Amino acid sequence: MKGFDDPIQEAIADFSSRIEYNDLKPEVITEAKYRVLDSLAVSIASLGEKAISILRRGFIGLHPTIDGSTIWYTDFKTIPEYAAFVNGSMVRALDFNDTYLSREPQHPSDMIAALYAANEYAGLDGRDLLRGIIVGYEVGIRLCDSASLRINGWDHVNYTMVGAVAGLGNMLRLSSREIGEALAIAVTPHIALRQTRAGKIKMWKASAASDACRHALYSIYLASIGFEGPYKPFNGEMGFIKQLNLDFDVEPIMELENLDSPTSILKSYMKFHPVEYHAQSAVDAIYRLRDEYGFTYDDIDMVEVATINATYDIIVKHPEKWSPETRETADHSLPYIVAYTLTHGDIWIDSFDGDRLSDPRVRDLMSRMRIYVDEELDSRYPEEVPNRVIIKLRDGSKIEETVYRPRGYPGSGYDVEKLLINKVKRLMKPYYPVDRVDDIISIVLNLEKYTLYELSEALVI
Repeated sequence: MKGFDDPIQEAIADFSSRIEYNDLKPEVITEAKYRVLDSLAVSIASLGEKAISILRRGFIGLHPTIDGSTIWYTDFKTIPEYAAFVNGSMVRALDFNDTYLSREPQHPSDMIAALYAANEYAGLDGRDLLRGIIVGYEVGIRLCDSASLRINGWDHVNYTMVGAVAGLGNMLRLSSREIGEALAIAVTPHIALRQTRAGKIKMWKASAASDACRHALYSIYLASIGFEGPYKPFNGEMGFIKQLNLDFDVEPIMELENLDSPTSILKSYMKFHPVEYHAQSAVDAIYRLRDEYGFTYDDIDMVEVATINATYDIIVKHPEKWSPETRETADHSLPYIVAYTLTHGDIWIDSFDGDRLSDPRVRDLMSRMRIYVDEELDSRYPEEVPNRVIIKLRDGSKIEETVYRPRGYPGSGYDVEKLLINKVKRLMKPYYPVDRVDDIISIVLNLEKYTLYELSEALVI
């Protein structure tokens, strides 16, 4: 007997309530550990960001609890919603966490901080967290396969929120009925706008997903105490699909009904450059050209970048992308990313700070740049995320490089664990001695043996 008249609500709720740790494949569990480690690395590196300083100053000390949820890198514990919001904002602030690209792009690890906070508050362990993450990814990724939100001006964090409800419900062992009600409570009143990522991008970009996951936590709590949500939240006459005007393919969600071992986390990918994902292959192309030809900024006359429609729409077409004034705009600006990498030979988390953001050489090179959509490259998306960088040198010669799959992308040929460990060590080095970084890596890669209280203690700076 079906519990809900809304088939999407029913499919997600039933799936999320029945997945156990023993249902999970070893490679899927390993990937979930990688995403926890990656989230911690990119979050600690955000501590110097103004937005994060504001949040930590505002929330550390607010509503202290003895056995609550830790605001990472401190020993301060608070209610789960506060910890999830602050920690989740840290994960997202540098735009350096993972990505999934389909009809809708998403950063699935945006939900990890909320799951971590709820796990710690409930006194659960690493196995529970990993199970919840894997379930959350499965639902969030399948929603991205079902319909595009951004083409109608809605934000991908709406899907992140639904994935977080699914993961939280599984981790906390809520019933199918409770998870279904939580989905309805989360979805109906909490629809996020794409305006977060349009034009001049501001601090809120770092917190949009963590705010959505905060709503997921609140909805899970209400459902767990018996509170009901609205009827048919997805398929109703004024529900999610109709109101957001979605061309929704229901099949990826309905497949959950017969899915016994979720694996969609394997289809997502981590970043190894601190820029919006569609720019990753452009950075790789520049690195290859630099290594092969050894040119410098002074050798460059003109630059062209052939790209795809999604890249052009997200990180090229707005005027602000050609004159970024904030970090949040610059790391979503293909012109800036290409010009900075060509000028300095590298791009890292400090490439968007202070005087570097207004570097006259970078701005000059942006003025000598043309970016356009190449139809052949566009036909490869989203199975590949290509960019072609073409450089005309002052001696009249022309060099170019096309990268179809950025490093770490499925089929790119890179050792992902090696890339990740190097990334973690580079990001954590300013905050811990080498042996402590090694300890943190070891705990996360063996997370099924630990509680999150133990991990939080290891993270204290």
